[in-house]
Amino acid sequence: MSWAATPNGRGVRASVLAAMAVALAVVAHLAACGELPSLPVTGCGLALAFRVCWGCSGRQMSPRRIVGLVITVQAGLHLAFAMTARSAHSVTSHHHSAGGVEGVTHRADGIDLLPGGPRMALAHLCAAFLLSWWLSTGERLLWRVARRTAAVARRAAVRLRRRLRPQTGCPLPARAVLRCRPPAGRAPALAQLVHLVVRRGPPPLTPA
Repeated sequence: MSWAATPNGRGVRASVLAAMAVALAVVAHLAACGELPSLPVTGCGLALAFRVCWGCSGRQMSPRRIVGLVITVQAGLHLAFAMTARSAHSVTSHHHSAGGVEGVTHRADGIDLLPGGPRMALAHLCAAFLLSWWLSTGERLLWRVARRTAAVARRAAVRLRRRLRPQTGCPLPARAVLRCRPPAGRAPALAQLVHLVVRRGPPPLTPA
């Protein structure tokens, strides 16, 4: 199995993807609103982004999947930052009194879903696509290096195993055991057993 698919590899890939996506959202919010978003909201967004990226990193992620993840994280964090940000708009009301016209400034709170205008939103979208392309390139290179490293390690292990394995040649054929014949002087005398041999034939004739 490739290192990129192991729990450690998945953790590294998911962490990089989530951190880069959240960092882009924070920088875009800072450029549009001029203030940093809430730290608890950023931390929760980072945790959720890491969990989603972990679930999608079981195998090599395609460029479409990476683009979808980055855009989803940007949209979710943009909405969360806009809802938690305190944007105050100055509203001036004129009251006519006997002494003249007095201007009183009121502060009305509201949610601005497009703080920087259309140009800022378009720049944010282009940055998201650029980040997705960069992450997809890194994902492809990482998997390529991991596969080649695994192949080299596998070949080295096979060679090491062959060297450590004891060399066993072809077994030699067993030598035939020569049967020793007894010398002629020690051969048993079989002539004495001739009269004991019973041959089959007609029964002997007995006198009546």
